[in-house]
Amino acid sequence: MSDLLAVGTYTETMPHVTARGTGIHLLGFDRRTGAITDGPAVPGSRNPTYLTANRAGTRLYAVEEIGEAEGASADIYRLDAAAPTLTLLERLPALGGAPCHVALDGDERRLFVSNYAAGTFITYPLRPDGLAAGEGHRIRRVGSGPNRARQEGSHIHQGVPTPDGRHVLVADLGADEIARFPLTGSTVAPEPDLVVQTPPGGLPRHLAFLGDGKIVAVVLELGGTVELYGYDGTGLEHRVSAATLPPDWTGPVAAAAIRAHPNGRFLYVSNRGHDSLAGFELAADGCSLRTLGWWPSGGRTPRDFILTDDGRFLVAAHQDSDSIVVFAIDPGNGALTPVAEKGGIGSPVSLHLVRRG
Repeated sequence: MSDLLAVGTYTETMPHVTARGTGIHLLGFDRRTGAITDGPAVPGSRNPTYLTANRAGTRLYAVEEIGEAEGASADIYRLDAAAPTLTLLERLPALGGAPCHVALDGDERRLFVSNYAAGTFITYPLRPDGLAAGEGHRIRRVGSGPNRARQEGSHIHQGVPTPDGRHVLVADLGADEIARFPLTGSTVAPEPDLVVQTPPGGLPRHLAFLGDGKIVAVVLELGGTVELYGYDGTGLEHRVSAATLPPDWTGPVAAAAIRAHPNGRFLYVSNRGHDSLAGFELAADGCSLRTLGWWPSGGRTPRDFILTDDGRFLVAAHQDSDSIVVFAIDPGNGALTPVAEKGGIGSPVSLHLVRRG
């Protein structure tokens, strides 16, 4: 059975990437073999570099990673996964520059937009049909870190709803902080009820909940570590750090995405520069991580990757080699084996898988 693999790309060159993308690609993905097949590319969005969809697979959300003055937006599409086609329904102001992440809350009542350049976190209330129910609510964070080149101010990189549906955790790369905001009404509270400091100069980029939601793993982009925290609904308790790179690596440190396996045991991180995927296993007591190994990602600059909901495959997008590589995941030991590759997708940086049938 073929599912839909939506791919976001860079369409306009930026300091960190030479753009070769044409928009959002709608590819086929065989859930039995991991093979990727051709599909249409939908132009119109500028740098649609992060995507998400509703559970029904009828709405696709994309952020345009451009400046606020250039019209940065969060775009809502009608998605027909069977056709497949995208139809732009609404373009919402990002209320900040260089939006780099978009997410839905668990009830799909809120759309979260993280703005890197502006240090703003935006919440749009949503109607039952997935369109905006009102104006965006803007939270502007203030902070900085010891890395003068990257942490001169707040840089929001991701917002992730907690599994209990009560809060959203916001990764502030510029301030080395994870801030928790309560969900209230149709938006979020204006002030955090919890702020946790991560290692100075590490740049917390993305986070992932494991298993039953009582463990949170945070990847530090320049720190090159995964920081593991216990989460009991009231606080974050630091437990352990694990390196995302081999001890003999002397090149650049640039960790990107982090994803938890559906089994709650395995955890994976992408390393740009090293061009690898690092794997970890969570101990039964939830207090330590065992390094499974490092696997070549099969391309240059593995930015985003996803895991299929059945845990059989990992799919990685390579920003600088215009390719997507699929790995089979060993259910016993978490090892990765490449099984398929799709080239010719310019500057792919975000992936989202939608079930068809």
